[in-house]
Amino acid sequence: MLYKTHLQAASEWGQTWDLIRDNIHKTVNRESEKKYGLLVNKIARLKETQVEKIDNTYKFYPRVVNETNITFTNGELTLLSKGLKCNLGRKPKH
Repeated sequence: MLYKTHLQAASEWGQTWDLIRDNIHKTVNRESEKKYGLLVNKIARLKETQVEKIDNTYKFYPRVVNETNITFTNGELTLLSKGLKCNLGRKPKH
């Protein structure tokens, strides 16, 4: 539909249609550059205000605290630290 409108305007306006079309393109480009310029400036201002670095140094506490006098091996401690989601499974009977 846009193509048909373009051809109709070109046939009605003749040689001046090229000047009108160029003017339309320049106006649209100018408006879009203005909009994108505002957006780029807004993003730059927001980046400046978000300068604070987030402190990602969290202190994680161990999951297993051994309050008994039994010493566990590293394998046993890693198994215990997996928590309740760990399934030990069963050995086959045969």
